[in-house]
Parts: sequence; structure tokens; C-alpha cells
Amino acid sequence: MGLLEPWHIIILLFFIVPFAIIFPTWGYRAGSKRTIGAAGGLLLGLFFNFIGIIIVYCTNPVEQNPFRNFPAQSAADELQKYKQLFDSGAITEAEYNAQKAKILNS
Repeated sequence: MGLLEPWHIIILLFFIVPFAIIFPTWGYRAGSKRTIGAAGGLLLGLFFNFIGIIIVYCTNPVEQNPFRNFPAQSAADELQKYKQLFDSGAITEAEYNAQKAKILNS
């Protein structure tokens, strides 16, 4: 009877090591897409295993479109853009007038 018997090694290789690798990696990857962050997901996966992964998925996801909060172009900017297109010949006068009416009516 040595310090580590064969069944100890089997338990280490097939149960404990995967939990120490799989769940922290899973938590890291899932946490990087959530408000908890990658480090938080890694730690939860490492210390709480499957329960930690559930906690990570209960947090809010990071907003996919970070530019959504920028204000839209003003009507004057839109009109100027279409006027430049009309002056360069890229659009016809009818198209310019249609866009102009659309912008001014909105």
C-alpha cells in the first residue's frame, strides 16, 4: 500500500483533473461574453464547477452593438449628404427630391 494506489490515480485522471480544466475554461469563455467578465467566469468555474457555470449564464450578456448609443445624423447632415450626391451626379433630381421630402417629413 503506497501513497497513491491505482484507484487514486484513476479518480485523479478521470474525475478531478477534467473538473479543474473543463469548468474553468468553460467559465472563462462564457464569462468573456457576459458582464461578469472572463476572470469572474474562470474563478466561478474553478471553485464552483457546474454551479459556477450556471451563475455565469445568469448574468447579463454584453451588448453586441456598442455603437448603438451614438446619436443618429441630423436632418441637415442627411440633406447635405444627398445634396452632394446630387451635385456629383450619383443620384437623379427625382431621387434627391424624394429623399429630401422623406427627411423633411420625418
